[in-house]
Amino acid sequence: MGINLLTFCRAFFPLLLFLLSLIHFSCIRTDTKEKEQKTEKAGSIEWVNFDTGTNVKTMAFDGDLLWMGLPSGVINYDTRTKDKHVIYTPESTGGGLVSKGIYAIRVDEKGDKWIGTYGGGLVKFDGKEWKRYTPADGLGDLWVYDIVFDKKDGKMWVATWKGVSVFDGTGFRNYTEADGLIDKWVYAIGLDKDGIFWFGTESGVSSFDGKEWKSYTHKDGLGADVAEGEAAVPNKNQFNSASGTEQEGYGSDASGRGRHHATAEKRNVGPNPNFVISAAVDSNNNKWFGTWGAGLTTFDGKTWKTYTKKDGLGGNFIHAIAFEPNGTLWAGTDGGASWFDGKEWRTYTRKDGLLDDNVFSIAFDANGGKWFGTWTGLSKLVKR
Repeated sequence: MGINLLTFCRAFFPLLLFLLSLIHFSCIRTDTKEKEQKTEKAGSIEWVNFDTGTNVKTMAFDGDLLWMGLPSGVINYDTRTKDKHVIYTPESTGGGLVSKGIYAIRVDEKGDKWIGTYGGGLVKFDGKEWKRYTPADGLGDLWVYDIVFDKKDGKMWVATWKGVSVFDGTGFRNYTEADGLIDKWVYAIGLDKDGIFWFGTESGVSSFDGKEWKSYTHKDGLGADVAEGEAAVPNKNQFNSASGTEQEGYGSDASGRGRHHATAEKRNVGPNPNFVISAAVDSNNNKWFGTWGAGLTTFDGKTWKTYTKKDGLGGNFIHAIAFEPNGTLWAGTDGGASWFDGKEWRTYTRKDGLLDDNVFSIAFDANGGKWFGTWTGLSKLVKR
């Protein structure tokens, strides 16, 4: 019976994901009308919510401009005026964006925006022109999940579904399992103070100091123990990859199936302590890894420690990790936005005014404002 259930889950999951993508696209706003703003208060907590109609998967600030990645494309939102925004789609960019599904947005020192897409490669936008990089240019894959800049040498590290690609401004150098990476399916990158890169994959964490690779799994302390069969098929609020869509010509493997379809058949879609979907490094050089249903793990170089709902964390699916300038840790979970003062966790949910309990991205503005990208839109924590 267990085998039959697993087979059913793997067969049903691609269809579920496809239907969710259709639902999302039916709700996408593609006009440039002013966003609806709604202020909610819960005691001393005050929020301003912006209904985008769909998942805000990634965010990055460039001055007062907040850049957001959604299933509909990219939104440039002026947080100072609060009434101006521009939506970039494949249609409006003249094909500059091939895929509407956006997974990563980062701003470099020049102010150029680097955009990781779902099936459309890596895209650079300098404010005027769009330039796309694909495997034909040396990029590892068309699916780009995370981007990190190394300020020491100016290189850019890119997480893809076929390993890690490093861009030096002219070409790419790719690292795969053959080089020492534990798994080619890379979702997150962290860079510590020692110049060591940390990569979150579907099979654990790999580190690379420029010469030597090391890998870590649940056996070493990554993630919490997960009960067999727990949440075998994640719902729409848990599956972070639902923020992307397959574009014709950009979503197939060698067999012609969509990449997500191939993934669902190959991988266990239930909670997995080795499946790392977010990563970050704090000011004390501690490494933090968000897992797929097995909590948030920290590693100080010697000791591993994992926090879960039992410790006060909002949820066990950790989609985002971010640190305020003062060092406060925030985690975007499937159960709200959680913050940690070093001793205990506190969580904000819809009951407190958050637009949705499923938080996929976190960003902080220059004035201390805290922004949360959720399943249904954007929330700003005004005060707490």
